[in-house]
Amino acid sequence: MILLINPRTSKPSEVRTQFFREPNLGILYLAAILDLNDIPVDILDLEQFIDLNDNELEDVIKERITNYKIFGITSLTNTIYLALNIARIIKTQDKENIIILGGPHVSFTYRDILEHDKKTENLIDYICTREAENSFLQLVKILTSELLNKKKVNNYEVQLRVINGLAFIDSKGKLAVNPTIDHIKLEKLPLPARYKLSQENYYYTVANVIVNRGCPNQCSFCSRQNLFKTTRIRTIESILKEIRDILSLQTYNHINFYDNININKEFFRNFCKMFIEHKLTIPWGCEIRVDSITSEEARLLKEAGCRLVATGIESANETVLKTNFKYQDPERVRNGIISLKKNNIAVQAYFVLGLPSETENSFSETIEYIKSLPLDENDELNYFVATPYPGSRLWDEKEHFQITIFEKNFTKYDCNHIIFETKELNKEKLEVLYNYAKDIEKEYQRKI
Repeated sequence: MILLINPRTSKPSEVRTQFFREPNLGILYLAAILDLNDIPVDILDLEQFIDLNDNELEDVIKERITNYKIFGITSLTNTIYLALNIARIIKTQDKENIIILGGPHVSFTYRDILEHDKKTENLIDYICTREAENSFLQLVKILTSELLNKKKVNNYEVQLRVINGLAFIDSKGKLAVNPTIDHIKLEKLPLPARYKLSQENYYYTVANVIVNRGCPNQCSFCSRQNLFKTTRIRTIESILKEIRDILSLQTYNHINFYDNININKEFFRNFCKMFIEHKLTIPWGCEIRVDSITSEEARLLKEAGCRLVATGIESANETVLKTNFKYQDPERVRNGIISLKKNNIAVQAYFVLGLPSETENSFSETIEYIKSLPLDENDELNYFVATPYPGSRLWDEKEHFQITIFEKNFTKYDCNHIIFETKELNKEKLEVLYNYAKDIEKEYQRKI
């Protein structure tokens, strides 16, 4: 049997708030796919053990991993050390246990992870990069087959080498990396296996639904366009089917839709009309670019039942925006927010401090811009620190952006720690500006 594990990823401040949502949908999709292929699979979502300390959580892991031989662990950048510690616990119990890593972080750092692991602990057997719905299934089928017999190890490795997006250390101690391609048709995926999530300790009330993969934008701080090489949008029919599945579980009272749902205008209108025509009344929120939202579209969102719009504004300074390939006009953003507020839709506005070309003056300009927005007590503002996630342009092109990454501890890659300096702002100046930004943020904290 296979056990899929999600490390605890939420910050303590997010527990039991609107931020506390379902785990990474990747493991829910993988569980559904294995289930459809008659491969026994369970999920251990460590987020659901919200009241346990680290020692108690480790005891849970040790107890729950018995009777499994193959483990899939997902990881974000700031949880990679947690994932590796889980792998360590699993291998300590039985060194023959098989560990497969996946998720956005390892999709870009697989080489460093495997080569370091080979020299040290030998915890990781395989890494599935980028979209893993096909590769993980193929790998698990091989691992659970008779090809695990040592007499057939050569045939076994031959089959591994044709799995797209798989990285591993081969029998000769060499790193093997198979090319990866976008080949997942989203509407062909089964519904995420929410029925596999435990109801024992904590059940989720907020569901996440992916409406697309990939992004046509090129923001310097985002790895999405590198994680998914092409932009694909799901069909309305497949989304409707998932919403009905969520409603049937009777534990959810809100749905969040990701990523920007208005990258295609026709899809956006049909998406909103879906709620109206099918009389779907569950409250929902979404991420959108507000610089292109018209008054008519804001009214359509309201009629469709949208309660909250989250949007990345980042900065009010056009030089900062253009330097970081965030092509949007702050005035059009303001107009979009005005349209949303006229229709009583709450706004969650995201800003980023410390992007390349940010100066004290551009920061002040952004603060004045924030104060000019028609935000009220129903809205919220979040000010994050620019973070060079592996796979982002900030990470891959640090010399181009003239940044100095001084923080190597990935646990701090959570958008709340200063990770790099720019030629305009050193760490000390960034700390002063960030403290001021957090004071501004508190003024817009929505009452939960």
